[in-house]
Amino acid sequence: MLRDATVVDADTVSILVLHELERRQLRQLRRVTKEQLSQLLFVGYHQPKFRYGYPHARVYENQGVAVGAAFGYPASVEVQLDNQWTALFERLQVSPPQVPVITPRALADEWYLDLLTVNPRYARKTYLQRWFDEWLMGDVLVRATASGQPVVGLDVRPGSRLAQMAAQFGFVGTQRRLLDRQPYYHLRYRLRE
Repeated sequence: MLRDATVVDADTVSILVLHELERRQLRQLRRVTKEQLSQLLFVGYHQPKFRYGYPHARVYENQGVAVGAAFGYPASVEVQLDNQWTALFERLQVSPPQVPVITPRALADEWYLDLLTVNPRYARKTYLQRWFDEWLMGDVLVRATASGQPVVGLDVRPGSRLAQMAAQFGFVGTQRRLLDRQPYYHLRYRLRE
């Protein structure tokens, strides 16, 4: 079942985000231990203006547990979200990185899908012949349409599962980017003209 994330989902969703950020291997987070990053994400999840806070998340719930999450927002909100990392580092008494953890990525006319992830235990399970991440992606398109933005944007690593799924949904590559010294493609899906 798809639904808005709540504060109660903090444990499961922050772990999903933790695993995704570990996969991304962000340089600014290398000095932070896994336990510290877990704490940062858990505390940040409760903050309304944090990039990975519950107001920006939708979850796929299976048997009462959030097994997948998608975080997204309009481009106009992204600049405010990035400032939350520094406050979290200070609050947990961890020395913040000198460079922003995540730089703004959304283009001005986009509703930006920042993160879509499913618990590996459920990654190869389906409901009504659709993968859990496909349900989340379909929900992303509905949310983006409701926001009034004309385009959905996301950045993917070449060859990743998310890149393959986005191509199946009709996303088109518009540019190649280096994010944190790693190659990514910026994909866009036009919702309306």
